[in-house]
Amino acid sequence: MNRQAGMLLRVALALRASSRILLTGILMALAGPVNAQVSATAEELLDTMVESLRGGGQRATVEMLVERPGETVRYELEIISDGTERSLTRVLAPEREAGQAFLVDGNTLYIYAPRLGRALRLPPSGRSDGFLGSDLSYDDLAGDEVRDAYDASVLRSDEATVVLSLVPRSGAATPYGELRFTASLPDLAPSELLYIDQRATPVKRLTLSDYVLLDDGRSVPTRFVVEDLTERGGRTVATWTEAEFGVTPPDRCFTLEALERGCSW
Repeated sequence: MNRQAGMLLRVALALRASSRILLTGILMALAGPVNAQVSATAEELLDTMVESLRGGGQRATVEMLVERPGETVRYELEIISDGTERSLTRVLAPEREAGQAFLVDGNTLYIYAPRLGRALRLPPSGRSDGFLGSDLSYDDLAGDEVRDAYDASVLRSDEATVVLSLVPRSGAATPYGELRFTASLPDLAPSELLYIDQRATPVKRLTLSDYVLLDDGRSVPTRFVVEDLTERGGRTVATWTEAEFGVTPPDRCFTLEALERGCSW
């Protein structure tokens, strides 16, 4: 995931471990009633939480199960990310979907469809659509939506967790009225992202688990569960079955040629 896990969900530069410890210390010292000083650190807290989702540069194989009433579709994905604003996701299985690919470069997202034989740039109006029919949107795949389209404040905190309230900025192209992002303390590892519609009704929940500890001190989730909380129901489960973190993919992996043909190194 990475803006996957990126994928996915997957997706701004990582704060150093010392910065995370400092921010956690500030938050713990101010635990209790929410005040302006806590809110002033909310954007930095959000940065740290998002970077935990990225996990830095990585190369991974991901199993994604899209569960609907009476049907489950299994996908195998290959994900390459530079850990900042670029990622390449390719579909390996099932056979009928193999070869589809998705390239994120900053706020730009390209899709390659083998049947068309060319790459298409996804317009902003299509970024809220489901990725491969799953409960993840293309914006989720791009990853930085929570930082680019929302303002953060601390909703509540205690000794174990902190919850950020993310409210859309004026003119943001999002169907949600609020996101609530929960992380554990003291490591600020994200555990849940709740999506709330314009009528204050929760409509989607992302739960993160199965963390691995990286050399730089970050805890990165390797299992994502996205639940549809509406009457339609269903869920999407993404699991990192193989992952290599801390790598530096070459620039050629984030080109339109790599989108069509893949990239190995």
